Amino acid sequence: MGRSDPGVGVAVYAHRGSTVLAPENTMPAFQLARDAGADVLEIDVRLSRDGHPVVIHDATVDRTCNGHGAVKDQTLVQLKKLDAAYYFTDLEGQTTRGKNIRLCTLAELLQQMPDIGINIDIKDNFYEATLAVAAVLEKSGRQDDVNVGSFHAKSVAWFRNLAPKFSTAATRGEAAQLYFGRSICKHAPYQYLQLPVRYFGIPLSTRRFIQHAHGRGIQCVYWTINDPQLMLRLINLDVSGIVTDRVDILSSILNRNNSMQH
Repeated sequence: MGRSDPGVGVAVYAHRGSTVLAPENTMPAFQLARDAGADVLEIDVRLSRDGHPVVIHDATVDRTCNGHGAVKDQTLVQLKKLDAAYYFTDLEGQTTRGKNIRLCTLAELLQQMPDIGINIDIKDNFYEATLAVAAVLEKSGRQDDVNVGSFHAKSVAWFRNLAPKFSTAATRGEAAQLYFGRSICKHAPYQYLQLPVRYFGIPLSTRRFIQHAHGRGIQCVYWTINDPQLMLRLINLDVSGIVTDRVDILSSILNRNNSMQH
């Protein structure tokens, strides 16, 4: 995915768009992130009751929208009626409630954001959700700039079988095997790692590990990094990408703010 190839720069991953600058996982957040210099939009997807992959993080709509209940129990029409910016306040204390900001589907996002990478986290752990995501992606034809991962190993396995042309992230088990040197597969079934800097006290951002992964053609992307000093440390380690809520800060460090180049 462009700059995220091993050893060639650092890709800016916009965490749910840019959660502190605009309502998370909404088109305004994605547009702002793109304009601020993001290379990749990191998004979350859940299935509506009638089978549409919808871009939203939580299992319920309660935290971000003016509604209640599980995403999987509501139709797309019902979800589209919600104000997706209802509880959002930006860094200056400004709200965006009542400005017709709605949830979007994965298909809508792919259509409206054709010029930026998409990193999808499948949140549901049932087959129908993975099948629906795979169907939308196959129809999009965007296997060159879309990555897919999930905290559910079964969802990743299902997706690889359904859409083998698309790149996927390592599961936690696969990442652990690689880290502890137990991965014996010559050709890993994944193309990138998405990792915290530390996991239960284990440092996952060592130069040795990053070089080991890069040597096997595997990208190392770290989440969720908002501290400028930590951003700089990871940049100096030649990581493949950094997931951040502060696309503006990371882009400034990398001198990639598109709005400053016009």
